[in-house]
Amino acid sequence: MRNKTAFGAELTHISWLMHEYVTLQRLHALGAAVPQPVGVGDNAILMDFIGAPGHAAPVLHGVTLPRAKAQALLAEVMRNIELMLQHGMIHGDLSAYNILYWDGKVTLIDFPQVTLSEGNHNAHRIFQRDVRRVCEYFRLQGVDCDADALAAALWARHVRLTPDRTARDEGWRADD
Repeated sequence: MRNKTAFGAELTHISWLMHEYVTLQRLHALGAAVPQPVGVGDNAILMDFIGAPGHAAPVLHGVTLPRAKAQALLAEVMRNIELMLQHGMIHGDLSAYNILYWDGKVTLIDFPQVTLSEGNHNAHRIFQRDVRRVCEYFRLQGVDCDADALAAALWARHVRLTPDRTARDEGWRADD
C-alpha cells in the first residue's frame, strides 16, 4: 500500500470497504438508524434498500419539512450521533446529504470515514463539523439548533478526553 502498487490499492479498497461494512453491522446491532448490511463483496456492500421499487429515498437535503416533523427528526439524528459517540465513533462526513428520508424516518448512510473519538487528534473538530452540518439543515427547516452547545454537551458526556487529546497521548487504549 505504501508503494502505491495495484495490489496495494486493492488492499486499501478492501480495507475501506470492510471498515464501512463492520461499522454498519455494529451500528445496526446497536439500534442506529442505518441500513442493515447484508453482505460484502469485492467491490460493494449489499444492504437494505431504503425507498420503494423504482424510487430510492431522497437525501434529507432535498426535502422540505414542516417544523414539527423537522424537530422530531432532529431529535432522531441527534440520538444517532450520540449513540455513535457513546461507542467511540464519529461519522466524519455527516450532513443532510448523508441522511436519507423515507416514510417519515431518517436513515444515516455513508460510513467509510468513521473515526474514533479517542484515537484521532482531529476527532473533536470532526465531531463539531458533523453536528454543525446537521444543525444547518434543521435551522433552514425552522428548528432552533445550537450546534456548538449540542456538540460540547455530548462530548463532555461521552468522551473522557479533552478535545485536543487522544488516548495515545494519555497512555491508554481507547477501549480501556
